[in-house]
Amino acid sequence: MPPTVTRRTPGVYVSELSSFPPSIVGVQTAVPAFIGYTEQAQVSGKPVYNKPIKVGSLADYEEIFGGAFYPVYDIVEVTDTDEIEAGYYDFRVLDPTTAAYKYYNLVAQSDSRFNLYNSMRFFYDNGGGNCYVVSVGPYVQTDGTKNTVTETALSNGLDVIQEEVGPTMLVVPEAVLLPADGTSGTDYWQSSAFQNIVRQMLEQCETLQDRVAILDVYGTQYLGKPAPDPANDTPPTLDSLIEKFREDVDDKGLSYGMAYFPFLDTTVVPLTDVDYTNIDSGANAYATLKQVLQWQREDIYGETTAGADCADSATLTTNADKVYCDIEAIGVSEDPEVIQKLNQNLVAALPLLKDMERVVVNKNDILPPSGGMAGVFTYIDGTRGVWNAPANISMSSVDAPTFLINSDQQADLNVPINGKAVDALREFTGRGTVVWGARTLDGNSNDYRYIQVRRTLVYIEQSIKNALNPFVFAANDGNTWATVVSMVSSFLQGLWSQGGLMGATASEAFSVECGLGSTMTPTDILEGYMIVQVTLQMIRPAEFIELTFKQKMEG
Repeated sequence: MPPTVTRRTPGVYVSELSSFPPSIVGVQTAVPAFIGYTEQAQVSGKPVYNKPIKVGSLADYEEIFGGAFYPVYDIVEVTDTDEIEAGYYDFRVLDPTTAAYKYYNLVAQSDSRFNLYNSMRFFYDNGGGNCYVVSVGPYVQTDGTKNTVTETALSNGLDVIQEEVGPTMLVVPEAVLLPADGTSGTDYWQSSAFQNIVRQMLEQCETLQDRVAILDVYGTQYLGKPAPDPANDTPPTLDSLIEKFREDVDDKGLSYGMAYFPFLDTTVVPLTDVDYTNIDSGANAYATLKQVLQWQREDIYGETTAGADCADSATLTTNADKVYCDIEAIGVSEDPEVIQKLNQNLVAALPLLKDMERVVVNKNDILPPSGGMAGVFTYIDGTRGVWNAPANISMSSVDAPTFLINSDQQADLNVPINGKAVDALREFTGRGTVVWGARTLDGNSNDYRYIQVRRTLVYIEQSIKNALNPFVFAANDGNTWATVVSMVSSFLQGLWSQGGLMGATASEAFSVECGLGSTMTPTDILEGYMIVQVTLQMIRPAEFIELTFKQKMEG
């Protein structure tokens, strides 16, 4: 019946009565928060460092945070015979004066390296959408000093995003770049700073209960590589590396964490991002670069001198002369257009330079998988629903994993004794690199073993929690209880009809109770508690499919 209202003026009045209870709108499930270093961080000319900024595309990101870090590599000669025979060098060139090959590596001039921008590229290549970005600092300080990744900066970024309502995933691709504990023994592939950051991520997720952490494995880049000092260092094995990671994550918040292994050789960095200015431009600017390019010029053209005056273009009568002068012009101009044109000429004439630039690209294409996996989560949620496993899907912009895993090796990764599962990224013929695991770090829990179960529960819990906020301080009586049960049941009915809950009927899939004698005692009501009990039958994956065959005897 209409509400009781005191009418003072004669007339006809219309009252509309609600027939349906308030509805629950599901929260977004795939909104990662990326934390790391950026080229800049400004909105309308004002700095926004250590502030969560929401972006919807890579173009949005670039407008606010800029582009990639500019890496510079020194050319370092490799003289160790064992390393040369094992192929541990980046390129070789024939020295015409000795008729022998010289072998070289490209080594970063500083410890400055950052993964965030390329991880954002990786995220959007794999289906990414809206996300938050927290820039904890620029690549280069105002005095020209290059920054390096620090625990304090990343920890501050995590503190900032903790106060933000909306993110459902934490992604810190810079964490694997934190400094190692030392340079010898096993310390060169272990990091206490990394340990502290991943524990802070898991603790935040467990405290807030509205997000999960996508983790990478520290030190993966050292697997299968020679130790810096073979006589004194102990390089990691697959078992020792994974065991150290399991120690790093400790035992708190495990159901909110999911780890992926190994790193990936991606294709997110185009060759056009690199030119000769990325190589050997240190104190002796371009000296070694010019030397090795002149050696190849002599090897190709059979000439040791130019025989021409580079200042007089009329005297440049042969291709060898022109290439010689192009090499000599390296470092003369800082004009981007001049550099681009000169680089094009040299790459076309000298395959060695193209090979060197490709090495630079390859070094920067090696990325931890967390950024790409955030994109996979977003894609799966948008096309299949959060209740589906983000697995058995080929990743985009990936050439191959940096470490190949077979089924025997994955056995311990997937089902370890301590339950701290690490999900494998494996290469399969005809399919590329496939996400081949869907477990949280809480693998021994029957409740929270699988990623989609944990993330679906987060989705349901947060959606219902937000919808019940208007009922705080409402009358704790039968009308309120009936309204709450009705709206929660309606929400879960919709989820079940989409395939998000298991059961032949809705009553098998879920139940919702709230009331005196069922979920509350008189004491609970006197103390102001309204207890809503929701029981769910979650969908779990068919992780192990076994086919049984039996021969039938001839009749």
